[in-house]
Amino acid sequence: MQHNAPQKPNDYLVDIKTVCNTLCRSRASIYRDIQRGEFPSPIKLGGSSRWKLSDLNKIIDNGEPLAA
Repeated sequence: MQHNAPQKPNDYLVDIKTVCNTLCRSRASIYRDIQRGEFPSPIKLGGSSRWKLSDLNKIIDNGEPLAA
């Protein structure tokens, strides 16, 4: 039997609600910045959009503005 290694915390995928809460931004501002190429595009899983937690941490670590 093969066991998958647990994901590292930064490999977790989070939804738009978590992105908005983490960055103190609205859903509309996130999607607007995606269209402008200023925010990472989501990973599509079925009909869901998810972002890597590591991408959010990079945004925070780089000191990018959290509020639009």
